[in-house]
Amino acid sequence: MKSSFSSRLSHYWPHLAEGLLCFMVLGLFLSRALLSVSIGLFFLLAFFRLGWRGWWFEVTRDRLVWILGSLWLLPLLSGWWSADQSAWTDVVRIKLPLLLLPLGWVGLSLNSQAWTRLGWLLVGCTFLGLVYSVIPWFQDAVTIQADYLRGKSLPTPLGNDRVRFSWLIVAVLWWLLMQWERATPQKRWWILALGLFFVLYLHVLAVRIGLVCFYLLAGFVLLRQGVQLRHRRTVLVLLALFMLPFVLYRTLPTFRARVDYIRYDWSYTFQGKYLPGGNDAIRMQSLQAAGTCIRNGPIYGAGFGDIRSVMDSVYARQQPGLTSDERIYPANEWGVYGVGMGWVGLFGFSALMIGLFFLRSTDPFRWRCWVLATVLSFVTDIGLEVQYGVFLVPFLFLFFRSVDRLKNQEIRG
Repeated sequence: MKSSFSSRLSHYWPHLAEGLLCFMVLGLFLSRALLSVSIGLFFLLAFFRLGWRGWWFEVTRDRLVWILGSLWLLPLLSGWWSADQSAWTDVVRIKLPLLLLPLGWVGLSLNSQAWTRLGWLLVGCTFLGLVYSVIPWFQDAVTIQADYLRGKSLPTPLGNDRVRFSWLIVAVLWWLLMQWERATPQKRWWILALGLFFVLYLHVLAVRIGLVCFYLLAGFVLLRQGVQLRHRRTVLVLLALFMLPFVLYRTLPTFRARVDYIRYDWSYTFQGKYLPGGNDAIRMQSLQAAGTCIRNGPIYGAGFGDIRSVMDSVYARQQPGLTSDERIYPANEWGVYGVGMGWVGLFGFSALMIGLFFLRSTDPFRWRCWVLATVLSFVTDIGLEVQYGVFLVPFLFLFFRSVDRLKNQEIRG
């Protein structure tokens, strides 16, 4: 009777896991508390699904879990020499999804309908977030246009984190491409219309990392199809794709304003004459300060709890005229891990990023393209230092890998 009860209970574990994943997606847009609670419960559910031994067996053979977990472990170890334990605790807490989400995902087996529902939920929430974002543009286009000329943009979901939202849109487009490949001709028209809408918004928002990742992935996919199928049409689509920015620069006011602002900002940055308040100027100053911090603590760094304090001390010496808003964290993840753990952090983080490219995958091309898009985002931003980033990075890696594995099983079947 006990085994019968356990058998019936085990039938519900996949449904509970799917439900918690759906709550995570909803929490991403609606509530940080819901997101955090869902991640914690999802982690605990793994022990009930697999048992302790089964869970540990799955963990030991999953290299992605170890890579993502190491991104949390490095800051944890720096606690031994971090003077500001309160700040260190905050860093470790914020990065916890890098550990808990992969550990909860191991051995997860959902059917194709469940992964499809989760994917479309992500698409639907992102679409509603897009609608919320563009409403102010229709209400006061003149003010929005002026804001773009000052380096600002439309309000976005995810706590107005426009970088993460633009990157999420690229992820949604990547998933829609997967659905396109298996869709009926009639359904492809709907996917195409939805995809074009997301692409247009990506240019309206005009966040660089989203646009760069989009064109990078689109270019790789079209080149692959051109090599495999040798279609002349693929070459024409590729040419049209890379003509799109020039067309939109002439026709889309927000995109033109953002490009003009970047050119104006760069004209100062490349001459070493930093524009006060300029985005690129602030980033360059932060990387210069990070380099000084790394040279001051080359072996194991200042500790993740003291990144803010050591950066402020360097800013005070090198750029005393900067405001508190301009004294930012290092502008990319190599800078963060370098200041936090010195050369150990720099080489460790680099090794983990390289390791992602060599993980086994059912579709190596698709996997490595997404890894490249993720790593590229770390070059220009600190996505692993904010709650939305430390959720999206492991979630999208694990989600895309699960979808690819299921697709490969269906092909074999």
